[in-house]
Amino acid sequence: MIMVMEGPSAAGKTTWCRTHCPDLLGGNASENLAAPDLYDEPQAVAHFWVEFNVKQWQSALQIEKQKGIAVCDGDPLHLYFSWALWKAGSLTRNLFDAELPWYRRAIEEGRIGFADLVLWREAPLEELRRRAKSDSTRRRRRHELYLSMIPWMKIWFAARARVLHGTVRELSDQFHIEGFRAFPPSSCRYDATVLDSMVRIVTERVD
Repeated sequence: MIMVMEGPSAAGKTTWCRTHCPDLLGGNASENLAAPDLYDEPQAVAHFWVEFNVKQWQSALQIEKQKGIAVCDGDPLHLYFSWALWKAGSLTRNLFDAELPWYRRAIEEGRIGFADLVLWREAPLEELRRRAKSDSTRRRRRHELYLSMIPWMKIWFAARARVLHGTVRELSDQFHIEGFRAFPPSSCRYDATVLDSMVRIVTERVD
């Protein structure tokens, strides 16, 4: 099984992962990564991030093969990010339009897929702001931008839950990873029509 931790920036996702499952973490953190700016040429930005996230997925597959379960700090199928930036008014739709066919092709080729479970970690807005003020990294300096994306992220993952029933749940104090070790991978991991359905749902929801 591959599960991912998702939620607002500064919600404590990374801390939770490092505390509860450091030996199961797949992929590498994107902090201090020499990445193109989001506002650069869309095709170049899209190619960089899709290939980066393909590596994240492949790393998770290796952990899963070794230990039966892998955890990702953030969903490697990261298309929701450019979609939420667009809908929040921070970008044009150009990056989303560039990323969509790249991600879809990567799914069809089996290079990236849908995680079996998304754990959503929530926190109140004021608490998120308080945490951001205590963090001086470059990512936190864009924190208000990330907060504006939260409603759109929720719409995206609600669409995922509608298409892939039971695969999105809010993280609770009672959650224990070990209880999922024996679960088989989803048969829809590499089904690109799932992405088509999700995009159709979010489009209908907001248009």
